[in-house]
Amino acid sequence: MKTKAVQFIPIAFILLSVGFVYFSQWCTSPGYMCYRTWLDGIFIDVLNPLYFFALYSLPGALIISFVPRRIFISWLKLAAWALPLALIFIALTPVNWMGIGLDLYPFYRDDAARLAGQIFSGMSIILIIWKYIVARRKSPKMSS
Repeated sequence: MKTKAVQFIPIAFILLSVGFVYFSQWCTSPGYMCYRTWLDGIFIDVLNPLYFFALYSLPGALIISFVPRRIFISWLKLAAWALPLALIFIALTPVNWMGIGLDLYPFYRDDAARLAGQIFSGMSIILIIWKYIVARRKSPKMSS
C-alpha cells in the first residue's frame, strides 16, 4: 500500500497548485481593497502559468495514479527530463507585451504554460498506453 501511495503524489501536487492559485487571490479577486501582497505581485509571472500548467497536466496525473508500478516508474523517467524542460520553456517566454508598435511575438507565458501542460499530459498518456500494450503483449508469451 505504501508503494501505491507514492503514485498519488503528482495528482496531490497538481490539486494543491490549483488550490493555491485560488487561495493567493483571496483579497483582490472579490474586489475588496487591501494591501498588495507578494502573492499578488507574482501572480502574472508565476502563479497564473503554474495554474495553467497544472490544469492541463491534470488528465495525465489522474491516469498515472491508477497504473501498475512498472508503468509509473517509466513515467517517472519521462517526468525527470520533461518537467525541467517545460519549466525552462515557460520561464524563457515573455510574460506579456510591453513594447510600442506591432506585437511581433503573440505568444506569452500563459500560452507557453498551456502548451507545455498539453504536451506533457499527451506524452504521459501516450507513454502509459504504449507501456500497457507492450506489457499485455509480453504476458501471454510468458505464460505459455
